[in-house]
Amino acid sequence: MPEHDNYAVNFIEATKVLRKDCPGCHISGGLSNLSFGFRGLNDLRESMHAVFLYHAIQAGMDMGIVNAGNIPIYEDIEPGLRKLLDEVILNKSEDGNHVQRLIDWAEEERARLQAIKEAGGGQVAAKKVDPWREYDVDKRLQHALIKGIDKYIDEDTEEARKNYPRPLHVIEGPLMAGMSIVGDYFGSGKMFLPQVIKSARVMKKAVGYLTPFMEAEKEAAGSAGGGASEVRYNGTVVLATVKGDVHDIGKNIVGVVLGCNNYRIVDMGVM
Repeated sequence: MPEHDNYAVNFIEATKVLRKDCPGCHISGGLSNLSFGFRGLNDLRESMHAVFLYHAIQAGMDMGIVNAGNIPIYEDIEPGLRKLLDEVILNKSEDGNHVQRLIDWAEEERARLQAIKEAGGGQVAAKKVDPWREYDVDKRLQHALIKGIDKYIDEDTEEARKNYPRPLHVIEGPLMAGMSIVGDYFGSGKMFLPQVIKSARVMKKAVGYLTPFMEAEKEAAGSAGGGASEVRYNGTVVLATVKGDVHDIGKNIVGVVLGCNNYRIVDMGVM
């Protein structure tokens, strides 16, 4: 209905006003209300939610109920659909026909899914193949971190370890490159905290796989240097973070990297 076209952008603009006039308040929004007209098209609904959150969070929205396992990363939405959803959420386009274009897109998608269902779902089964498994190992590690996929992380980390002179280089190379992208996406509102937590857990698992190799390397270096009693550290670093905070994972990664660079780590754990 035309009178509904401004609902999303009105919410976003109202959020800006509330943040300005009441800086201590919190703002929540109901995502399912936004896309309810497209029920049955879950991929479309989740994409709508991601685009709305991208704009609403930048405006000041800081609470909402989301399906963190399904909501896509803003940058991963097909560019044509993402542009159309941007136009619909902000109710602005060059020709003003964006709502009808989205309705047409939805009808085509509904027809496509119905055809797949009637054909026995063969195309759905084909969709389950992971094309990113064909990437080189560094790209696979980055993809796994960005998407929060830990299914293949041990085997990919082992493959990468064999490609680098030291296991630490896997952390400083492809793993940190992946986490850097995650940080950029999160900082720009293109990823949300539940997705970042999934990425951090994948990183933790990869570092956990590499840790025994790095410990063995450290022991070998100590033996070659005459024993642990003669170790001279570059310095001492005390680490701690808040209990239950996502940064606990980051703290552990920092500790591993600094330890492998000959710093003595005093880990206070969580408080």
